[in-house]
Amino acid sequence: MPWSDPVITEVHVHKLSGQLREGFGWSLNYTKTRQATLVEVRTESGLTGWGDGYFGGEYLLHNPSLVIGRSPFEAEAIFDSLRTPGGFQKRSSPPQCGGLDVALWDLQGQALGKPIHALLGGRRHSRVEPYCTALYWKHWGDGEALAEEAVEFEQQGYRTIKMKIGYGPEIDVRVVRQVREALKPETALAVDANCAYDAGTAAMLGRMLEPFGLAWWEEPILAEDYAGYARLRQAFSIPLASGESMTTDAIAEHYVAPRLIDIVQPDIESVGFTGGRRLTWLTWLQHQRLIPHNWGTAVRTASELHWTSTIPTPTDALFQRQSMFEFDRTEHPFRDAVIAQKIDIEEGGLITVPSGPGLGVDVIPDAVAQFTTEHLVVK
Repeated sequence: MPWSDPVITEVHVHKLSGQLREGFGWSLNYTKTRQATLVEVRTESGLTGWGDGYFGGEYLLHNPSLVIGRSPFEAEAIFDSLRTPGGFQKRSSPPQCGGLDVALWDLQGQALGKPIHALLGGRRHSRVEPYCTALYWKHWGDGEALAEEAVEFEQQGYRTIKMKIGYGPEIDVRVVRQVREALKPETALAVDANCAYDAGTAAMLGRMLEPFGLAWWEEPILAEDYAGYARLRQAFSIPLASGESMTTDAIAEHYVAPRLIDIVQPDIESVGFTGGRRLTWLTWLQHQRLIPHNWGTAVRTASELHWTSTIPTPTDALFQRQSMFEFDRTEHPFRDAVIAQKIDIEEGGLITVPSGPGLGVDVIPDAVAQFTTEHLVVK
């Protein structure tokens, strides 16, 4: 019987929100809610694909034929077709449709009966290492409470923990010292300032933080302050990391091509598997570490597991740790509720990569509906 591609008939965009029991903050904001966007792509064959992230926005809403009627096996072409026109003698804008792209790859895997990591060229590891994102600002200025929280996650098996800073050099140094001294020497500690500082202040603070042997410093300054990052590379030895808010194109042009930072951190919500595959090769070529950012539902976490399992290390050193991905451990009312499977840290501080077709997880529509505040349909 001849092969027939699934044909896309509808795209459903579910915007979710839920209240937190206890709010938390970071250098730029404070929140008592969590939000997410799940993208559901339906086909005439009855297969449904899911992704977590951007869907193409107003451009797709006004141009549904860019997706409707096409095959999910055209994912890369669809990804690039969702570049909004740039105007006279200007290049089109980068695509922002990672959630949609993930759903298309999910459909491909389901149609072929293969997990996505197989479609990306094959996994290098059946289990991958998460790093723990926590230690947000609940107890303002209380480094002791942050240290206690860090130790709790260390005892759960996490080998790398990331904490928030960006509250002023004096506070940052104090709380980082308290957390670092509370952890075992072999447990890595990274920090994230969420773009809190100007380059001059970051240069000064970076030298103050050097004695703590940090695994990396994420977004000490604005992501687009490329001259600032070039300055920071010369100011201190802490590895620089960034990229979560940037498109595939911007990351490739400004971070990878000039080797501006040490660790590239794209989020699949923006780059999808299509952009992620491009960045995997580019970062390897430039001898940079690729550690995907992750701040979404378990659908996104499953996506990150597939992607991370295919990422090669920059060198062939015997004792180099494999690539990691971010594992958000802050309170979330619906993060884990939207899929039937449970994704959690396992023995040895690793997480098993799903092996079923597509993403290898089952989305629970009733759970999605429970937290949906807006539902858009493209057909």
